[in-house]
Amino acid sequence: MKDCKIDKLQKLLKTDNFFLFISDTCHDKLFLELSYEYHFGFTLKSDPISEINIRFNTLVKHRALTIELEKKRSELEDTVFELAFASTNVLEQNEFLEQMARKDGLTMLYNHSYFKDKLKDEMTRSERYNNSFTVAILDLDFFKKVNDQYGHVKGDEVLKEFANIIKEIIRNTDTAARYGGEEFAILFAETDMESSINVIDRIREKLSNTVFESDSDCFKITFSAGITPYNKNYKDAEFMVDVADKALYVSKTEGRNRTTIYTAEDIDNL
Repeated sequence: MKDCKIDKLQKLLKTDNFFLFISDTCHDKLFLELSYEYHFGFTLKSDPISEINIRFNTLVKHRALTIELEKKRSELEDTVFELAFASTNVLEQNEFLEQMARKDGLTMLYNHSYFKDKLKDEMTRSERYNNSFTVAILDLDFFKKVNDQYGHVKGDEVLKEFANIIKEIIRNTDTAARYGGEEFAILFAETDMESSINVIDRIREKLSNTVFESDSDCFKITFSAGITPYNKNYKDAEFMVDVADKALYVSKTEGRNRTTIYTAEDIDNL
């Protein structure tokens, strides 16, 4: 091998590329010397072409297998991601369905059943930690006339607007529910009587400034309320609601558009 060819070989070996050299036996010594300097290995084959074919075919098969494995890995990652997304979606849907099961479909306030459960929990907590809270029952005045005169669609609009006013004014820690028909309930957590009445007055003021429109005219609506504070004489949630409901009845019979306070002792004295 001429010196110029050796120089070219040395330049090639200084690069980061890989090379395949095929030579005859007379250059074994030269390649051995170069291997010491440039850190490469070589083997002498009696039939180099066959050996190259074998190695090339092996390389091709290895490459094909690598590509296939990479494809499978990518598909598996996509499947895992889809399953994780689907699982999260299912959890979110379940949570949404659980929330909807607690809500009144028209007003999106809590329903009667959830309110009763929440009240029971609050009574247990207040008995243990000696907290104060109040329960109020609100009922729209002459609501049947709204349905009769303006139709049930307009009546539903009134119910939804009243619910929105309640949600806007009460705190996040309070619980409001559509208790049934045009009757609503509010649990004022860790709140004394005076503060609870102030909130009810704010709801009344907001509703009094709300004008409803029909095809024929405009109208307003009011509500009556009964409220009671918790004390340990209330042995269960039903009794406490019943006291608030009796206070509501007094508000209705004494002129409507007002709030009446009753306690457990008031009921005993009736």
